[in-house]
Amino acid sequence: MSSNAPFNILVVDDHALVREAFTSMLRTEFPHATVVSAGTCAEAMIEARRNSFQLALVDIELGDRSGMELTTELRTLSDPPRIIAVSMHQEETFVTRTMHLGARSYVAKDAPPQELFDAIRATLEGRSYISRELAQKFVDQSVRKGLGGQVHERLSNRELEVLMQLARGKSLKQVAQDLSLSPRTVAVHKHNLCRKTGLKGIVEILRYCQSNGLV
Repeated sequence: MSSNAPFNILVVDDHALVREAFTSMLRTEFPHATVVSAGTCAEAMIEARRNSFQLALVDIELGDRSGMELTTELRTLSDPPRIIAVSMHQEETFVTRTMHLGARSYVAKDAPPQELFDAIRATLEGRSYISRELAQKFVDQSVRKGLGGQVHERLSNRELEVLMQLARGKSLKQVAQDLSLSPRTVAVHKHNLCRKTGLKGIVEILRYCQSNGLV
């Protein structure tokens, strides 16, 4: 499909200013496109069931649920949109998992607008796109690490999110607020991720995440 033909795009981000900025940019760059925005996963699914979208721009961190969960749910629709993940997360594990769940492309939120436009055109044409800086970063990491697997690959998506939040110095209460979970649930995820990885305490978590490019 060509970006010069009419198409519908759904923008999903829980920050109103970001949604408005994306919507404005997309309407200017793609005058034939119909742009609809949603602030939560629930709103996004209502719009996706009501209208047929060729593309969905999905933020990975949303207020009510994870953007990775939304990606999975969007893929269950009878006529699912092609998904472009847009996120501040630039860790290889996040990109890989998101694309395994069904995202066609991945763009860093701090990438130049032209990269987002390139990703949209590529995705409409049935190709995948990853931000240039991210792609180079992953090549560099692969060279440094070799082909060996990392212990954090054993974690569930939610456990990985908790691991990275803890590595950023956040308390269990802060992590719970950021991920819309209860502190008890976050504590369970922390216990499970420490058991799976063998990490003991916040210092080891921080060192591990730093050495593996997760923060």
